[in-house]
Order: sequence, then structure tokens, then C-alpha cells
Amino acid sequence: MSDKTSDHRPRVAAERRERMRQRLVETAMLVFADKGVGASVIPEVVAAAGVSQGSFYNYFRSNEELLAAVSDELSGEMVQLIEAAVGDIEDAALRVATGMRCYLHFARAHRLLARFLAAAGLRLLAQQSAALRYLPADLEEGQRRGLFDTSPLPIVLDLIAGAGLVAIDRIARGRVPKDYPDNIVGAILRALGMERAAIAPLLAAPLPKLKPAADSLLARAQARLDEQAAV
Repeated sequence: MSDKTSDHRPRVAAERRERMRQRLVETAMLVFADKGVGASVIPEVVAAAGVSQGSFYNYFRSNEELLAAVSDELSGEMVQLIEAAVGDIEDAALRVATGMRCYLHFARAHRLLARFLAAAGLRLLAQQSAALRYLPADLEEGQRRGLFDTSPLPIVLDLIAGAGLVAIDRIARGRVPKDYPDNIVGAILRALGMERAAIAPLLAAPLPKLKPAADSLLARAQARLDEQAAV
């Protein structure tokens, strides 16, 4: 056997393994969005992915590990999209408002994402969802500059996360008006101590159109959902 063949086989095996892992994660996102996360979804994921239970356990050992894999990948994608949208904004209040608006408008435009986030709910917060990691530094800067009141940061984060979860759940359960995300963000900013006159231009600022990459988990899972609906 040549060295070239020997080098080729491990690479092909690794690629095949990664494709299978991606398939399981995509399937899990769809099942979690449909069934919730309160009970084990492993049997449903195994059946929907068309793999044996033994093969599944080569990749994931538990329901929680599977949920963490989906959450981590989605959170990373969301952070990348939002940071690209707000990274060059100098004003802390505008960064916070734009980030929250982007997040909620994106969820409204991608109901599969909203359904998964609503199903995962507090478990995502318990795992320190990456979607909230960019906020503390901006909130602290806003407090130092007198843009926000000086409530303890953990309280402020809980307020934002709670309002966000309720908003995502409402978006997941049915159609909401186009201005619903902006109205929620406006209410949050008022709770942070901002005056309506200062909030208005933040909500009127143009938003970039966020588009998931073609190879992102959200895009892959949506494509699979569309395929299922077409059958």
C-alpha cells in the first residue's frame, strides 16, 4: 500500500465522521425545536437521522451533550453575525440597541431559530449562551458614560435575558408585527434608565441584513426542514 493511499484513508474517514456529526446536530435542532428539551430526544434524532443507536453514541453520550452541541454552534454563528453588525459602532447605547434589534429581527425572520431558542429557554442561559457574552462590556461602558442607570450588572443581564426569552417565545408561537422587536428593545432601554427622546434615534438607526452562511447550522437545518416539507 502506498503512502499516498495510507494518508488518504484517514482524511476520508475524518470527513465522513464530520458529516455524520453535522447530520446529527442538524437533526437534533429540528427535533428540539419541535419536541422541546424536557425529555430525551435521542430516539427521535436516531430515527430522523437514519442512523443506528450505536452509531449515535459514537458522537454524543446524552441529551444534554446533544443540546450543548446545537446551542454552542448556533450561539457562535449568532455572535459572529451580530459582532460583524455592531463591531464598528462607537456609541455604547447604539451598540446595545443594534445588537438586540439584530438578534430579535433575525429570529423573527428565521422561525426555526426562534422555535429552537424558545424550546431551549432557560437551559441556554444556564449554559451561558454566547449570544449574551458581548453585552456586559457595552453595558458597563454605557453605565460609566451615564447612558444607563447603575443597577448591578447581573440584574441588568437578567432583565434583558428575561425580556428576550419572552419575546423569542412569542415570535416562535406565531406572527408578530414587524416593529415588535424594536418595541421590545425600546422597553428594555427604558428599563435601563434611558429617556424616550434618547431611545428614538437608536430604534430608527438602519439595521444591516444578517444572512447566515450557506454552511451554517441554521442554513443546513432549514434546508433539511424544507426538504421534509416538500416530500
